[in-house]
Order: sequence, then C-alpha cells, then structure tokens
Amino acid sequence: MCRFETQDPFLVTADVARVGLGGTAILRCSGADRIGFLHRLTTGSVQGTGVGAGCHSLLLDNKGHVTGELRICVRADEVRLVVDAAAGQGIAAALGHYAVMDDFAVAVLPDIALIALHGPRSAQALATAGVALPEDFAARPLWSHTDAASPFGLLWLVRGHALGCDGLWVFGSVATSAALAAALDLVPVPVLAPKVAEALRIEAGEPRFGAEITGDTLPMELGLSSALDHKKGCYLGQETIVRARDRGLVRRRLAGLHLRSDGMPAAGDVITFEQNFAAGRVTSVGQLPGQAPIALALLASAVPIGVEVRVIHGSETLLAAVVFERPVW
Repeated sequence: MCRFETQDPFLVTADVARVGLGGTAILRCSGADRIGFLHRLTTGSVQGTGVGAGCHSLLLDNKGHVTGELRICVRADEVRLVVDAAAGQGIAAALGHYAVMDDFAVAVLPDIALIALHGPRSAQALATAGVALPEDFAARPLWSHTDAASPFGLLWLVRGHALGCDGLWVFGSVATSAALAAALDLVPVPVLAPKVAEALRIEAGEPRFGAEITGDTLPMELGLSSALDHKKGCYLGQETIVRARDRGLVRRRLAGLHLRSDGMPAAGDVITFEQNFAAGRVTSVGQLPGQAPIALALLASAVPIGVEVRVIHGSETLLAAVVFERPVW
C-alpha cells in the first residue's frame, strides 16, 4: 500500500505522482496478418508505425460509432493494444469476429498491472527505484515503448498521455508491479487521489469508456478525430466519418462546463439553453481542491462557448458556463 496520497494536482505537471487511469488492459495480437488486419479495421495508421513505436487509433462499428479507444504498440513479433479494462473483452471479441480469413489472433494478457507516473520527474523516479530505461525514452514520441529490466522483474514501458499531460506507463506482472510500487514508496512518489485524477481528466476534456464513449457517439463528437487517418483506405465505419466530414454535419460535441451555482450535478443530468431548449446531457463530473465543480457534457453544436446553460439536477436548476469544446476535426 502506498505510504501517502496527495491531492495536489500540480505534481503531474511540476514534479511526479502516480495516477490511476481507471483500469487498463493489454490485448496481444499475433499472426502473420496482424499489421494489415489492424490497419484495415481500425482508424489509425498501423502500417506506418514501426517497431518500438505506436499510434492512437479507434475501433468503430459499421455506423461509425466508437466502440473502443486503442493505443496500438508495434513489437517485433506481436502488436499490443492498450485499452480500457472495461472494454478489453469486447474489443477482443470484435477483432476476432472480423478476422475471418486472416492469420490473426487476439487475447487479453492475464496477470498484468499498470503503474502510471506523470510529471517531469517520472523517468528520474523510475531510475531511482531501479528501473533501467533508455536515457532518451521520456523524450520519445507518444506511444513509443520498450522492455526494461528492474530488480523486480521484466517491465514494459509506454510513453503515455492522460489527464492532460504526458507520462510513463509501466506494465508488469501483478507481483512485479507490487514490488515496484513498494520501491516507489521509498523514493518517495505519492499517489494522486482518484477524485483529483478524475477532475484532471475532465478538465483536459478526455473521453472515458463508459462515460463519454458509450457506443452511440462518433469520433468527431468526442474530439477524437486525431485518431483518424484520413489518408488511408477503407476501415470499419469510414463511410459515416467521411460523409460527416465532407458535409460538415456534427450536431453535438464534447464540451466542458464550470458550475456557477451551489450544488453538484450528476452524469445524465439534462442541460437546457435559452428557452428551455434541450441542449445535451452531463457525462462526467469532478472537482479540483478549492475550486468549483466541473463537468463534461455532450452538448448541441448550436450552443456556443462562453454562454450560460442550465443543468437540471432533480428538483434543482444549476447554472454553468460552457468553457471549452473538443476540436471536431
């Protein structure tokens, strides 16, 4: 168990802290067709990703809805997909369903735990704990990855990004990760309180599986268009994406709210604008220490940034300002 927990959100940008990412799974993809199959099926440029590198990608359904967010990491003999733990089995089943004539297999790696360090001193903290990582690893492009030796066993490191900042994600067996966590306690590296980590995610406008990614949202509605490779050929759900892009039709988008009245909204609360126009719904709620509550919402594109909206929370009406929106393209 960690020696101490911190509620200081500035550690992830000014120092270092361990952060919880809500549960993460690794899917191992094997077979001679693994690169070509994943390139054809998902939205990212898998064929353009070399060994030791990675890319941000999505798995869509045939109507273009996001069913999974993927960090695709190419290794010499396999491809690893870093996904939300709650989505892991569903993504594996979907990939297996579409791999009819391909030499491709996918499985969720068992007995894997993640320690995510965020902040400019992440590499230094790992080195102090005994993890041998390349000197330049923290400066490599996002989703770069490497194996690393440690006194506790073999680890797999990924250059990740979450909560609005870069970090080092360290994967190992449950036993190896527990030993590393004990070593990090001695450095010491505190654990960021889960409620603070969630508030930072909301403040950064990052969609989460089960909250914003619910199987009925499109990539551009969630601000995930950076995971779309518009230069590649067909992929699952591409027709809907291209049609929406070419016609400029995005009726709603992910936006951030700052509450201006007492009371805490909840996911699912209806948002109204002007003459009780039903403008959207709250998807996530959080609060940084000493600050007003913040929220993410799927909001109608007709509602501009800077206006005040009403959040219907039971019998209460809470006022909130629309403070940002995720980029559509």
